[in-house]
Amino acid sequence: MREKGVNRDIPFLPQEIIGNILKRLPAKTLIRFQCVCREWRNLFRTKSFIADHLGHSNHQNPCLLFHCYEWCDTRNLYCLDSEKQVWEFPKPPLHDYLKPYKIVGSCNGLLCVQSNDSHVSPHPLLVWNPSIREVRPVPAFNFHEDYEDYNIGFGFSPIINDYKIVIASQCYTEISAVQVYSLISGSWREVKFSLNCTECFSDESVTVNGIMFWLGSKRVGKDTDDDEDQIVSFDLANEVFTSIAIPELPCWTTLTVYEEKVALVSCMINSGLSVVHLWVMEEGVHASGEIWSWTKRYTSNPYPSWLYPQTIWRNEIVCTGDIIENKRRAVLFNPTTKRIKKHVISKCGCYPDIFNYAESLVPVGGMKSLQIFCMASTH
Repeated sequence: MREKGVNRDIPFLPQEIIGNILKRLPAKTLIRFQCVCREWRNLFRTKSFIADHLGHSNHQNPCLLFHCYEWCDTRNLYCLDSEKQVWEFPKPPLHDYLKPYKIVGSCNGLLCVQSNDSHVSPHPLLVWNPSIREVRPVPAFNFHEDYEDYNIGFGFSPIINDYKIVIASQCYTEISAVQVYSLISGSWREVKFSLNCTECFSDESVTVNGIMFWLGSKRVGKDTDDDEDQIVSFDLANEVFTSIAIPELPCWTTLTVYEEKVALVSCMINSGLSVVHLWVMEEGVHASGEIWSWTKRYTSNPYPSWLYPQTIWRNEIVCTGDIIENKRRAVLFNPTTKRIKKHVISKCGCYPDIFNYAESLVPVGGMKSLQIFCMASTH
């Protein structure tokens, strides 16, 4: 009788090796590969594969997004990839409807996009994964007319496996209300804020290990108008705020992440020369009783131009510099090798918002087709 079983002449790879190969491919390629077989389609939707692919993408293929402002209010997106190539990034969904729009957060391949049109109130929000072309409209948040301004943060908590949008509203230069949107629940809720915080003045927040951080300030004494800079942190899992003291820094300072730790990058400008400083926040109980302390990890040599700190990418400090032929230059400082690199960002003549970004398969629980949302948004 002829033996039945696997044909030994057919090449065979274990599933572990197949998964290890596939996780190294771009997200767009994996989307096309869904039609290869049912097993692959199901694999690409598992939490473990999505996490493995994201981890590889973050470490091997991180990108920088440059969100550029033009006088006509059209905002252009450009990407600097790991190969140091600059290319135009796909426009966000509902580009014409949201114009002018603003990216307010980037996390694990997801972008939080907000309409910045003064005629649209309240300003609508979207959570968008460009790699899988999936978007999720966010319900309108309760913006009180008494509030003068608000700051938006977008981050992920690995403890509860949830993405959250946090809005801190200000009234008479003081934080007066905080609302939190959960991607899991799909709804907003107001949380208590009881810190002495006059304002959050950073345009974007950063999130490290499920904790969101803003640059802020607090009033020093009851009978004075003097403010003292601080960091406001918000634990996305238990929704508790804390304040953290920071060293005295110049006005050109940004909050970022270095070696998976919260960091501050500042530029001191004098006589047309810029000196870049990097401070890193260390956790642990110290002699002073403080849980957090700051260590200066890098000081650059004077650079012959005005520079403005933006973020840290691939462990290099990214600053924006001079305009060359109507194109903005990005200057990268390496704190380890002390080397300096320069890149010109095409058609980015203004000062752009800069975000770290990596392709991912993370779903947002939204829709692939935007026609229904477009129709609903116009009524």
